[in-house]
Amino acid sequence: MSPSSVTAAAIVVAAGLALLAVGCGGSPGSHVAQLGSTMTRTSTSSANAPQANGAVAFARCMRSNGVLNYPDPTSSGLVKESLQQLGVSSSRFQAAQNACLHLLPNGGSGPSPARVQLVKAVSLAFSRCVRSHGVPNFPDPDSTGRIPDPASVGIDQGSPKFEAANQACRRFRPPYMPSNAAYNAYARTHG
Repeated sequence: MSPSSVTAAAIVVAAGLALLAVGCGGSPGSHVAQLGSTMTRTSTSSANAPQANGAVAFARCMRSNGVLNYPDPTSSGLVKESLQQLGVSSSRFQAAQNACLHLLPNGGSGPSPARVQLVKAVSLAFSRCVRSHGVPNFPDPDSTGRIPDPASVGIDQGSPKFEAANQACRRFRPPYMPSNAAYNAYARTHG
């Protein structure tokens, strides 16, 4: 991909990234909230009001279908709770989930293949940029289009080298990858 096509892809994707929050987002590292293997995270940012409303409606629906302890989404999205924490059986949870999935974008199935390809293009541009700015082992996006947690390959996101690359590549940074300020704020409260 040439630099101009990468920039064009980034511009096209920037307009649609808010819609890509399904399956994207979360805190630095691998702290993305999900419910089982069939649920996807739904962002609740103001740019994603329809998705946020869907996540709230989904939570209400889950409660009205017998999962009484199902929590409302947080600013990070739907919250992962174990069946024990929810106080329900697997069959009760599955029945409620089946009744409520229609309230989530794409029925909770995640982004379309076209959206995954757009996310992957932007994520790949970010990965290549970070590597070209001195972080040679920065990972490429996986099959979902998301970049795996950099810590999983030994990258310290608080290091000066990574922070410089993250800043230099900010125009390609996918919305689920934290800025230096966001990562540092997270590390201070969770470190």
